Amino acid sequence: MIDPRHGDVILYSYLWAREHDRGEESGRKARPTCVMLIVAGKDGKPKPLLFPITSQPPRADARSIQIPETEARRAKLYTPAWVIVDEFNTDYLATSWAIEDTKPLGQFSRKFMSRIAVEAAAAIRAGAIRSVPRR
Repeated sequence: MIDPRHGDVILYSYLWAREHDRGEESGRKARPTCVMLIVAGKDGKPKPLLFPITSQPPRADARSIQIPETEARRAKLYTPAWVIVDEFNTDYLATSWAIEDTKPLGQFSRKFMSRIAVEAAAAIRAGAIRSVPRR
């Protein structure tokens, strides 16, 4: 993937924080993952945060957003589905080996991406978010 866009939903070998904690280095399967671009660091370049999407109801203690039917259709996902917002992977997508397909499945709307950003920010403020670097 050369130029990811904010809101893209890609197939990505997501590494859960619990797997990372056990010393695993790669995700067990490619799953739909939401790309959120933020500007971070001194270079001013966009940094992708990769939020996992699951079709399994999240744990009671997980912070998540259920994906509305309209957004699921835009992203070519089945429902029910949730975006997990209390953990994310970081990766350099231009050269990542964890991307299953260079073409996105679909894309979430800006409005839905704003909801994801608000919930992720709340998790950050609460100290309840995990970042798993892939490089």
